[in-house]
Amino acid sequence: MKTILVSLFALLFLTVNVNAQKEEPVQDCDVQAEFPGGTIAMLGFLQENLKYPERAKAQNIQGRVIVQFVVEKDGTVSNMEVVKPIDPLLDAEAVRVVSLMPLWKPGMKDGKPVRVQYSVPLNFRISKPQPKRNAILVEYAKAEGGIKNVTCTVMDKDSLSTEQLGSMIGIADLEIKMKDLTKKKSHGFFTLPNNEKSMDEFNALEDTFRKYEKLNVVYKQR
Repeated sequence: MKTILVSLFALLFLTVNVNAQKEEPVQDCDVQAEFPGGTIAMLGFLQENLKYPERAKAQNIQGRVIVQFVVEKDGTVSNMEVVKPIDPLLDAEAVRVVSLMPLWKPGMKDGKPVRVQYSVPLNFRISKPQPKRNAILVEYAKAEGGIKNVTCTVMDKDSLSTEQLGSMIGIADLEIKMKDLTKKKSHGFFTLPNNEKSMDEFNALEDTFRKYEKLNVVYKQR
């Protein structure tokens, strides 16, 4: 008889605990669950720990994965579920990173910790290399009324043709070249080197063009 009573008590205790674990997350808690350090700290954690799967990168798979999870009463993260999938490779990595999260500050309701449902987006983007801007191609042609149309294109030196490379001048020779542009030749081109960081040559070119009235100058980047 004693054995039966113990067994019934153990079964009752187990049932209560199972039901407690299955409590629905609270939607209107008084204090929201919080990642240690706040949202900015959480974003930093995700960015630091997220590893782009090489296979996904090779296949140019990109997108935003949204992972939903529950912050338990003790601050642990559970029930990870991908609610906006992109690809199995990215989905798995998103879940992996969320599972690494440290203990949260649990949500509170009526002064007691409660289970809170939460979701976070994880962006997978393959950054493209920035184009070089180490040369300026200046092309000019005569228009009506004695005006010259000038196009200045900031671009990668490796994209220049052999002829364009051969027309490269230094910034010190710019004033001399301006005589050909404004008075002598009806059309033509020349190139300048350009410091990508300081943009000194570009700024000097822009300042020089301001001195001449009959120039219609357009700036582009390739």
